Amino acid sequence: MRNQIILTLSIALLATQSFGYEDKDLERLRSTSKCIKCDLSEADLGGYLLMGANLISSNLTGAKLQGADLTNANLSEANLSEANLSEANLFGANLRGANLTEANLSLANMSWVDLSEATLREANLSEADFSKANLSRTDLRESNLQKADLREADLRAADLREAILVAAYLNEANLDGADMRKANLYRASMRGATLCNTIDPEGGKNNKDC
Repeated sequence: MRNQIILTLSIALLATQSFGYEDKDLERLRSTSKCIKCDLSEADLGGYLLMGANLISSNLTGAKLQGADLTNANLSEANLSEANLSEANLFGANLRGANLTEANLSLANMSWVDLSEATLREANLSEADFSKANLSRTDLRESNLQKADLREADLRAADLREAILVAAYLNEANLDGADMRKANLYRASMRGATLCNTIDPEGGKNNKDC
């Protein structure tokens, strides 16, 4: 009986540590728009006005941020894996080195965002606006970029292997050194895109603009 009670308490404690955000961290964000290295995992921040917020290295795993305004926010090195950012406004935000694995960014405004060296593997990026965004050295493997706007985006050395780019706009994007092996480019527009040391979907190298 004693062992059973200890086991139950241990499971409850583990669940709290793994899935619960810290109330004090949420209150700090609300009152100061600054919460560095905070635990906001699973927090419901949908529709919040967080313009210019400082969330460097914070844990936002599974957070609900749909429709939130994160214009010019600093989310560098933050963990946003499995977070819901659909229709969120992240114009000009800093997401350098952030983890957005399996995140939902469909219809989000990501224009002028810095996502260099970030991870967006298997993320839903359909119909998102990445125009003029910095996606250099970004991991976009198996991501869904269907109908995404990537015009004038910096995709140098980006990993786009097996990415879905159906009907995406890549006009004037810089794809120097990008890896697009097995990517689906059906009906994608690449007018004026820079191709140099770019690995195409078939595995060949395109040096058109070198």
